Amino acid sequence: MGDRNMSTDKGELLEEKKAIENYVESIYIYDNAGVCLTSCGIKPENLDENIVSGFFTAIKKFGEKLIPGTIVKSLIMSGHKLFYNNFEKITFCIQCYDDLPNQVIIYILNKISTKFLEVYQEHLPIRNGNITIFSDFNNYILQFMEQPLIEGLLEEFGYKVQSEGIILFDENQEKILFAKVPEEYSSKKQISMSGMLINFAKKLSYEYQGGDVHCILISSENRWICVSKRDYIYIIVLFSKTKNIELNIIVEKTEEILDDILKMLKIELLK
Repeated sequence: MGDRNMSTDKGELLEEKKAIENYVESIYIYDNAGVCLTSCGIKPENLDENIVSGFFTAIKKFGEKLIPGTIVKSLIMSGHKLFYNNFEKITFCIQCYDDLPNQVIIYILNKISTKFLEVYQEHLPIRNGNITIFSDFNNYILQFMEQPLIEGLLEEFGYKVQSEGIILFDENQEKILFAKVPEEYSSKKQISMSGMLINFAKKLSYEYQGGDVHCILISSENRWICVSKRDYIYIIVLFSKTKNIELNIIVEKTEEILDDILKMLKIELLK
């Protein structure tokens, strides 16, 4: 999703009450020997991070032996989750609360691992045992964890599905929470028309005993318009008809990202 003719007004971005650190307990980066290169987050003061990374490494190796040819990607515990991002020479691990959506965890892992490998690729594997060179990466993790999470998710979603624009709208507040579209498509009138469309489709569906309506896909002359709603949150995604896009993927991914966002909003309200 390019930036040309796009408008992202900071006043329209979602004002998150909780930053990433309120969902993520700890982030560990360690090599194949179980040596912790760097870590960040909430840890008991007397807990050795190398013991933690050794535990993670043992789980990964046990899983590989238990079911050959497989890789341990996550571990669910009471109230908590561990997610792994495995590479040839290094592993990234996030420890977080279990109410953080999996797609969000994967997004965080991918962002952190991509940045780390960009900066430190030439230093891997470690040759002289010196891991102090990785300590500066903590600053990046801390800065990343302070960023609005939903904004980043929508940015990545738009890029992956090759959308022309995305609008996230709160019906209760009558407020645009996120907008990255050509300016001429982000008025409140256009948003309200999407809401009217959803409501009309619901009435029509109930008349034919079709049940509730979660998503509407409109085929116009120049683009596809996907409108989805959960509770009081709308998402509107624009796709150019010049691109080869599978319609079922459009609907599936739009509903998926909206469900994740709604989970994030509920987390913020509950905590």
